[in-house]
Amino acid sequence: MSEPRTPQLAYLGPPGSYTHQCALERFETYVQYAEQSTIADVFRAVSPDIPFAVIPQENSVYGAVIDTYDSLRSPEAGKSVFVRGELTLAVKHCLVVRRGVQLEQIQRVISHEQALGQCSRFLSETLPGVPLLKVPSTSAAAQSVLYCGEGTDEPESAAICSVQCAEMFDGLDILFKDIQNEASNTTRFYILANSLEAPLPGGRQQPRRQRALIRINNAPPPSQGTEPPRPNRLLHMVMSTLLTTFGCTVLRIDRRPSLTEVPFDDIYFVEVGDVTLPVSSGPTSKSCEREWLERLEAGVARICTAGGEATILGLW
Repeated sequence: MSEPRTPQLAYLGPPGSYTHQCALERFETYVQYAEQSTIADVFRAVSPDIPFAVIPQENSVYGAVIDTYDSLRSPEAGKSVFVRGELTLAVKHCLVVRRGVQLEQIQRVISHEQALGQCSRFLSETLPGVPLLKVPSTSAAAQSVLYCGEGTDEPESAAICSVQCAEMFDGLDILFKDIQNEASNTTRFYILANSLEAPLPGGRQQPRRQRALIRINNAPPPSQGTEPPRPNRLLHMVMSTLLTTFGCTVLRIDRRPSLTEVPFDDIYFVEVGDVTLPVSSGPTSKSCEREWLERLEAGVARICTAGGEATILGLW
């Protein structure tokens, strides 16, 4: 009888990115790591073949990761891709260059937009006026520095990444460490899965679920002929009564433009939690979880009855 195949997990690559480091800390060797080029690619990779993924969700200094929330707007979110957990990672950045390059030779700084924002103070004080280039990940930035400067068509560049990432690519020097604006700099990640129920890899006991991510938006507007589409005010009323809608604590609210053609018609991502009850996985806890899920489903039904749309994107 053959052993079960090790599941695959998609992550934002190349190896050495903060997403990769965070996934390794949680899943170790319980998964095979499937490198993806962008956050959108990570999201799209979640499938029966690659049932799990890790994506960055928010940074404590620079805020929400826009690419992640743009992916959560897609129809697949809540149907074939679900949020199943969260992870946090302390983020400490360093400035790296090709071996032998000096600070005064740097003509450009490359990194993910989050890393550039998290190090804005250092950049303005140490490299004022030097152009910044956004790339899909910090590890992609570190890798690209090796192909810039003398003998290439690219200007001499530095990258912002982690010390661990810098050590993965031969030929890089670290010029500065701990260049982030805040010593407490931390990034939160979402664990994604293609199922709401399948156990996560790693052999850990799953506590009762007590958090949910819900997407709330207006129903698509009917065709209005030659009249320009107008925003539906239903959503504003729903958002003002969230506590009574779901019967539990609202932990955070994020907003992105909707995928409709209606100007300023937004999608809201609401994270709610039942954070007052025990998280153990005993019979009492499971009964509490069922009651909580019933409240969530009733809240979703109330929004739909009122003419809006609500989708549970994740439970953990």
